[in-house]
Amino acid sequence: MSDIARINLLLLGLVATIALTIVVHVPGNTAGGSASVLASPYCLSDPAELSLQGRAAYAEDLVSGTTLYAYNEDAQLPLASLTKIMTVLTARDTLSESDTVTATKDALSADGDSGLREGEKWGVQELTDLTLMASLNDGARALALAAAQKEGITLPQFIEKMNTKAKMIGLTQTYFLNETGLDVSQSNAGAYGSAHDVVKLLAYAVQHAPRFVEGSTEETKSFTSESGFVHKAQNTSPLPAGLPGVIASKTGFTDLAGGNLVVMFEPLPGRPVAAVVLGSTREGRDTDMKILAAAAQKTLRRELLCATPTP
Repeated sequence: MSDIARINLLLLGLVATIALTIVVHVPGNTAGGSASVLASPYCLSDPAELSLQGRAAYAEDLVSGTTLYAYNEDAQLPLASLTKIMTVLTARDTLSESDTVTATKDALSADGDSGLREGEKWGVQELTDLTLMASLNDGARALALAAAQKEGITLPQFIEKMNTKAKMIGLTQTYFLNETGLDVSQSNAGAYGSAHDVVKLLAYAVQHAPRFVEGSTEETKSFTSESGFVHKAQNTSPLPAGLPGVIASKTGFTDLAGGNLVVMFEPLPGRPVAAVVLGSTREGRDTDMKILAAAAQKTLRRELLCATPTP
């Protein structure tokens, strides 16, 4: 190789290296600090817009509190069965794992035949897992009625406790009219909240009652009541079981709400993300969440690879 050719190659290599290692300074998290970002095409390119069917979506890195994606995240929308997360949390304040919950006639009057038998007795954890995984309306009502009975209050008073707890957690757009999230009429839903609130609710549930949500991600499972009856259940969404490091999930669907889905997962080890889609379709909620989860993972990876705080 000639000296001229060798020099040309060295110059080309130098230009390529400079292009990939130019440092851009952006404001840091501390006074007077800055973050160094490698000016590579990957780090400088803007995240692509997401094409979602849902009316609202939100994803948050729960370690840093960084918003990874937001679309109509504060809009107040019907929650459908996402309500059951709060039902379980509120019942948990009263019921212990040693308590027994009975599927009463009143509990079974909730819409939807899940196969529970009148008078069938359940352990609190087993019924909670089944209720969240298969989104049982009668299971949610049975838990709510059992907690209300133990406290000596009515079901409406229990629902008021759900609303009080929502305020305590800081859910500014959320309120509940029933314990299932079922529509109460053709124009009124059983519960309302925002995508931002739903993420905050799930994060609170995982932090304060992890045992009560860990069964929500099973794809299929058999549950045995204390009465000895076996119930084979399938998750209302197959998607969460396939997400990396999945921690918790809950679906929802009514005519007014459309398809809802909230999940918590770890796209990168030790970096849990909570993400929610509201107002999609029954099938679209899974498609939307797959897109949202992939985008959240990419954004989180970009944040870790491209933003290195300077000393």
